[in-house]
Amino acid sequence: MTGPRRQAEEEYFVKREAEILKARREAAERAARDAERRSHFMKCPKCGAHLVTENRSGIQIDKCPECLGVWFDAGEAEQLIKAEGQRGIGGLFAALVRGMRISGTTAAPHEPDKG
Repeated sequence: MTGPRRQAEEEYFVKREAEILKARREAAERAARDAERRSHFMKCPKCGAHLVTENRSGIQIDKCPECLGVWFDAGEAEQLIKAEGQRGIGGLFAALVRGMRISGTTAAPHEPDKG
């Protein structure tokens, strides 16, 4: 087989191989993104410790037992303010300042980062 027919066949296979390589590359990139998401799920963005979830007025808030950080998902802070009002949210922040009880132990006050 020679001529235009062979050239068309070769072009088809080159194009098909490029499509396969592109699909494999995209799948590998997706897998890498998913693995990175899983490695960060429920981890404190400040210190990397595993976050614990606490129910406060029906809203799940994420707390770090190591650095005492409190993390809200999108809209949770607003929901908490509506549920508890200004006085209730003030109580939450007062508890944060005093040091929260996490998993039955009192967490140490936050120390500023050195450096």
